[in-house]
Amino acid sequence: MEDEYSLTASELLDMINERFRLKVALAGAVAEVQCEKRLVDLREAGVFSRYEHHDLDDYPDFTIFPSEEGPELKVEVKNVRNYKAGYRQGGEIVAYMVELQKTRRGADESSRFYDADRFDIVAVCLGKKTGNYEDFLFARAADLRRHDKFPDKLAAMHRLPLPGTVPDLSLEAEADVWYDSLEDLLNVMRGVEDE
Repeated sequence: MEDEYSLTASELLDMINERFRLKVALAGAVAEVQCEKRLVDLREAGVFSRYEHHDLDDYPDFTIFPSEEGPELKVEVKNVRNYKAGYRQGGEIVAYMVELQKTRRGADESSRFYDADRFDIVAVCLGKKTGNYEDFLFARAADLRRHDKFPDKLAAMHRLPLPGTVPDLSLEAEADVWYDSLEDLLNVMRGVEDE
């Protein structure tokens, strides 16, 4: 990159650090790379047969193939909302927040929201909150809240339980759908698919 852009590594890093949008894009790429590291580990452990990474607009980030003959699972990677965002009670953050909508919308008012069947799993990197970009929560898209106005779309904002806490299910029915282990979620999904 230094040769390509005629900038030193230090200049490139300073450029990223000084530009908000560039840092947002970098945080998205970091989340994808950290998620892929988990996928490599799980594939090597035999949890699924293979995966593919997709660097395409309007397409999920990964596809997991649980077995060569089984159905594929699409995975969308997101970052938890920024440092100050969260659900509060008495001024204290009681849950994190993830935004599941596209950056831009088309002419159709609903086009910014994800179709409920666009991906099977959402992987949310918690690094902006915990300081550790290896921290993730995972959920089945089918278990997430739908948009009030567009029932075939996912709601834009979703509540994430704080790491290491027992979610208060009276606050949000969705709180119990999140897993800190992708392997655990995949095992639950296998059980659901076997029914």
